[in-house]
Amino acid sequence: MPRVAVVVDSVCALPPQFMRDFHIFQVPINISIDGEHFADPCDDQASLRLFRSGRLSRRHKVTTEAPSVAAFAGLLRQLIEQGYEHIWIQTLNRMQGLTYEQANQAAADVARQLEPPRKVFIRVMDSRTVFAGQALLAAEAVRRLQTDEDPVRMRRELDYMSSFVHTFVAPREPLVALERSRTRGERAVKWTQALVANTLGIHPILCIVNDQSYQVDRIRGFNNAAAGIFQHLQTRVETTHLLSPVVTVNYSGSLSELRELPGYASLEEACRVRHLQLIPAVAGLAGGIYGSVGSLMAAIATEPHEWEGR
Repeated sequence: MPRVAVVVDSVCALPPQFMRDFHIFQVPINISIDGEHFADPCDDQASLRLFRSGRLSRRHKVTTEAPSVAAFAGLLRQLIEQGYEHIWIQTLNRMQGLTYEQANQAAADVARQLEPPRKVFIRVMDSRTVFAGQALLAAEAVRRLQTDEDPVRMRRELDYMSSFVHTFVAPREPLVALERSRTRGERAVKWTQALVANTLGIHPILCIVNDQSYQVDRIRGFNNAAAGIFQHLQTRVETTHLLSPVVTVNYSGSLSELRELPGYASLEEACRVRHLQLIPAVAGLAGGIYGSVGSLMAAIATEPHEWEGR
């Protein structure tokens, strides 16, 4: 079987050891905080320090930019030198910025510069999702690679599956999430809704699927909103045939805090009983920027369905 690498942008968050074990490599997004520019360190501990620092709060001007063509190309050349013959690049959905276009340009540039007879299979895939949804697709890709599945067929099937990945987001601070997400085309929550929600402690729950986002519920209290997401996922796990045996959860805070949220332990047990893989991870910096610090993102691959969070 050819050596295969999966490349993701750093909006996608998976446990560091999982990525090392299964040859998943991150290209960092670029971040600006009050005019200070730096690349995402792609490190859980660095992310947690920034989450706790207060520098991602509403009073700071925080923006991001897609990884550059040069950043993608540099990693691709490294992977080729390391002997990888198939390289899958999976990006956040193309509606959320230039990442998909930059990755395609880099792939074309690197492929054009390969000297014959060397051949490397490089393909770019639009995940049609973000955050935990990206993580689910990356984890599903490496799961299938362990079964010696043909990479070309796998790409077609993952592309089909991407249309059914449902990513649920509960922002800890709705106004922060609204203000920053609107700069990237997010319109699922209106200003008046966010202002009222922020004042009354009501948290919108968003669903992102197939390049679209919409609000599925509004729940008073963040812990109750988190419990609603976990209950919804647990219901799908217990009653529905899933398109992937992987469930992913990202939290823009520590994993110990995540595990204390109401409903998480029940979801974990439901996945264990049904031999599903639940993968929790500290969210990437983008999760803390666009979802707000302390926010929850979770994803499952399933057919279209009604919200069952409460």
